[in-house]
Amino acid sequence: MTFGGACLAETGWGTPVAPAAKPGVAAAPSKPTLKDIEALQGAVTDAWEKMPLTQRHALLVTEKADIYGHYVARPTSEFKANEKIVTYVEPVGYVWTANGGAYDFGVSVDFAVKTPDGKILSGQDDFGKFAMTSSAKLQELMLNLTLSVDGAPPGNYLLQYKIHDLHSDKVSSFELPFSIVQ
Repeated sequence: MTFGGACLAETGWGTPVAPAAKPGVAAAPSKPTLKDIEALQGAVTDAWEKMPLTQRHALLVTEKADIYGHYVARPTSEFKANEKIVTYVEPVGYVWTANGGAYDFGVSVDFAVKTPDGKILSGQDDFGKFAMTSSAKLQELMLNLTLSVDGAPPGNYLLQYKIHDLHSDKVSSFELPFSIVQ
C-alpha cells in the first residue's frame, strides 16, 4: 500500500514491515518465525474443536495407506465377488481429552451395506475402534477400513460408514457406491 509516497508491505503474518529504502519499492517480507506458526496452529486447533466431525478424504483405494496422506485412489468402484473393499478416511473435528501431560483422541466406526434405494443388507456397529494418546493435539488421524463382501451377488450397492468421536457426541457418516461384478 502507498501512503504519501511511502510504500508499506505486509508480511502475510499481519505485521507491517518498514518502508523500503527507495520510495515506491516494497521491502522484502520477513520470514515467519516459530511463534508465528504456533499462533496459526493455535487458531486451527480452536476452529477444529468447534467444528462438527467430518472427513477430509473418504475414498476407495487400491491398498491400505502406510502413512497419513499416502493413498492411491481406486480407479473404479467395481469389485470382484472375493475382492476386499479398502477405504481410506481422514476424520476431522474429533475431540482431544487431556490425560495428564497428553491427549486422548480417536473414533469408532460402524458400517452398513445397502441397496441403492437404502435397504440395509448387512452391517456392524463398532466395526473398528481407533484410540490414540499423544503429547500433542494431532490432526493427522487416518483410517484404513477393509471390508469383505464375500458371497454378495453381482449388483450395485452403497457402503455407509458412520464415525463416532470417542470423546464427544460428534458423529459423521458418508456413503460410497460400489458394484460387485462377475
